[in-house]
Amino acid sequence: LQKLPHMLSRFATVPAARTRVLSSLAAAVLRPGSPVAPPAKPVQIRGRPFLPDGANPRFPEFMASAREEFPKVFSAQGDLSIPEWGGVTRELMDEYLHQYGVILLRGLPLQGSADFGLFMKAVGWRLKDKTAYLRAIQARSMTSTVVNDAVRTASDDHRNYTIEPHNEFHTVGCPRYITLYCETPAEEGGEWPTGDSRAILAQLDPEVVAKFERLGARYTVFYEHKDNAFYNCWQGNVAPTKEACEKYLKALNYEFKWHEDGALSYWQNFPAIRVHPKTGERVWFNQIHAHHETFYKGAHPLFVDKPAEFDRYPVHTTYGDGTPMEREVLDHIREVIWKNCVAVPTQAGDVIVYDNWLAKHGRMGSFGDGPARKVYV
Repeated sequence: LQKLPHMLSRFATVPAARTRVLSSLAAAVLRPGSPVAPPAKPVQIRGRPFLPDGANPRFPEFMASAREEFPKVFSAQGDLSIPEWGGVTRELMDEYLHQYGVILLRGLPLQGSADFGLFMKAVGWRLKDKTAYLRAIQARSMTSTVVNDAVRTASDDHRNYTIEPHNEFHTVGCPRYITLYCETPAEEGGEWPTGDSRAILAQLDPEVVAKFERLGARYTVFYEHKDNAFYNCWQGNVAPTKEACEKYLKALNYEFKWHEDGALSYWQNFPAIRVHPKTGERVWFNQIHAHHETFYKGAHPLFVDKPAEFDRYPVHTTYGDGTPMEREVLDHIREVIWKNCVAVPTQAGDVIVYDNWLAKHGRMGSFGDGPARKVYV
């Protein structure tokens, strides 16, 4: 009963479907497709190796299958050039993405990262050149590689590791949209866990939400100096010199400190709830769980053997006043997120587009001795 007003407000603010005819070309070549089929085998969550806090008994044992319209599937049918596909895709996204939260495109004639880059430039969202793109992803804690002037690898972290569903919220400048392209699916696993942020907010304990609304969340990032790094370093992920790092951090209003061994820590407070820029609805838009040290601690292959006293994890979150988040609160947030995620098995050529405010994206760990999964963002 306590949650009833929040649930009712959720339904009151979800934008209703509108009847609008796309251009004749877009309507002809991008047609509603069949819903995503369930995975060939259930996707394990609880007890899964290399999943953050995977032994938590509150987690569901398996992930739910995709719903009829989450993600919404459109099938590409027609003989268009890649730039033309980008143009009709932009039209589709502008009209429907905020309604569904996530859209999966199947059948596009993309044959690799170069085609994906050409396609994304034609879609016309903001990132147009290498310099702008690098600025937008600057200071990301995880590992990935620039591929071309509009594309990079989604993640270079160990294939067995599961990246929790999250909003892209690694720095002050948060993208409105996240687009992933699968060139090569995993032999086993590697599904896209896709979270419904509207449902997540509706099901979170109102007291938890209220406390984060009052205090905000403090995000702390830690980078080793390159000479001591076994994971990422500030020279590679932020800027090559101290002077350039400080210029970047000051421009974005971060507080920071340099450690005696040359390592860097910086932090800033951010709200946990924001208002969607297009729909006006309140959204649970943050990375409170996936920026917590337990994202790595005991889960990431490079950190599983660290002693209990180890305190140099790449990221951490607390309440905005610096007090630690209660374990039961972190467990609750993760539990609700996993319960509102669906498994999207990847196929070669798939393009999945997320409204970053309304849907969470991630990566299930993959297994097998076959070719490595290749996904680009």
